[in-house]
Amino acid sequence: MYNLRLANKADSCYNLCCTIIRKEALFLNSLAELASVWQNIYQSLGEVFSNSSQELWFGSIQLIRLSDKLALLTIPVDFKCNIIKNKYIDILKEHFYNYLGFEIEVDIITHEKLDDDAEAERLFAEYIKEKTITEEEEKKKSLENDIRLISSDPGDNDNPKGLAYFTFENFIVGDANKFAYAACYAIATSDEVNYNPLFIHGKSGLGKTHLMYAIINRLFKRDPNLRVVYIRGEEFTNHLIEAIKNGTTEQFREKYRTADILLVDDIQFIAGKNATQDEFFHTFNVLYEAQKQIIVTCDRQIREMKNLEERIRTRLEWGISADIQPPDTELRMAIIRKKSEEYKLSLSEDIVEYLAERLRGNVRRIEGGVKKLRAMQFFEGKKITLDLARAAIADFVPEEEPEHNKIEKTLDKVCDRYNISRETILGKKRSANVVLARHTCMYILREGLEKTYEEIGAVFSCDHTTVMAAIRKIEREKADKPAFAEDVENLIRDIQEDK
Repeated sequence: MYNLRLANKADSCYNLCCTIIRKEALFLNSLAELASVWQNIYQSLGEVFSNSSQELWFGSIQLIRLSDKLALLTIPVDFKCNIIKNKYIDILKEHFYNYLGFEIEVDIITHEKLDDDAEAERLFAEYIKEKTITEEEEKKKSLENDIRLISSDPGDNDNPKGLAYFTFENFIVGDANKFAYAACYAIATSDEVNYNPLFIHGKSGLGKTHLMYAIINRLFKRDPNLRVVYIRGEEFTNHLIEAIKNGTTEQFREKYRTADILLVDDIQFIAGKNATQDEFFHTFNVLYEAQKQIIVTCDRQIREMKNLEERIRTRLEWGISADIQPPDTELRMAIIRKKSEEYKLSLSEDIVEYLAERLRGNVRRIEGGVKKLRAMQFFEGKKITLDLARAAIADFVPEEEPEHNKIEKTLDKVCDRYNISRETILGKKRSANVVLARHTCMYILREGLEKTYEEIGAVFSCDHTTVMAAIRKIEREKADKPAFAEDVENLIRDIQEDK
């Protein structure tokens, strides 16, 4: 519920009195606090604008509302409002981010929009309305949806927003991703085409797109005239359909087949689409024969894409395949330290360890948790404690079954499937059936429960290299034997659904 009262209309909207009742909201409502925040933002704008331009465009702005979702500004003059919206809103977002340490939307309205209570209430309800963004919705908003013929010109409208952020320097490297990182770095820094094609596979949110953009950034530093095409598999299909519909297939082909480097994100989306696969196959051949670099990402291994044509799978296997695994504890801690530095957070080691233990799975979840912690600390003015950290990540880590119960359940399910005892699977017997069951269990703990190699090694009393070797064997078995692959996936699904 929102209840807003305007003071005298003739007064500056700085006299706006807002009484906001909102569950789970994070906001500043003190005029003094709002004035202090805007003063800092205004001063920082002086670093990129001349004094006259700074005063002309931003001197009469007032910050009237700041939440963890939105900064709402007001300005007296309508034409200035329109120009700021069209030309400077992204700059304002950047400066709010630099000051706050987390991203928010920024909007600006004129004083006239605040002439009556009803209009003011409507505006705030529209802009501050709480919205839970699911991971899939976030992905749709993210850079991964961009399909671009990319230019080295930062002002080019076809450039993915925020492309410059994604570099090799701010990609956190650990055991889970170091091979993929090394392969991408080699491509970006060498004049030779040695790893072609490069196939990167791993689950969503682990950094595949970050590495692709890092390659693009580094290549443009070396040669601004490169013709780089980046596209998602789903959009490659959509572009082809539109080209066929409009009779522009030749232009479609020219766009992709004249690239110096082609990057296809989430290629699994073209599987099962015959016309798309045929077009990609011929595009691949043209570029490969011209010794142009091809980079492809996927959420699974090549051989696990059952609906992808064999001729395409074969070509993807011509080059090098690099996987990215979910980050282990050490890598999660490194990511949390890096993100807390970016968001201007000072975290004690026990809080870093707590966050790393709870924020498992992917990097997006880690970033989301750290951002929420920063927002709570800023808006509530509290010291960062374990209790605050626990509250901040509650939405990212729902109450779950204890981890040891999940491991026990996995052991029981696999033992039942292979008709062996718990003692046998955890023992040292080396018969073929027992070894297969043991390795399958390790694979499920890794892929289904996202356990680290070290955690799995502790269950089976072995080191992490033994676990890694076992998982690779199961991956090869799955690739070679579709029936076995289906059996393993059914086991994983059964374990995950057994609450």
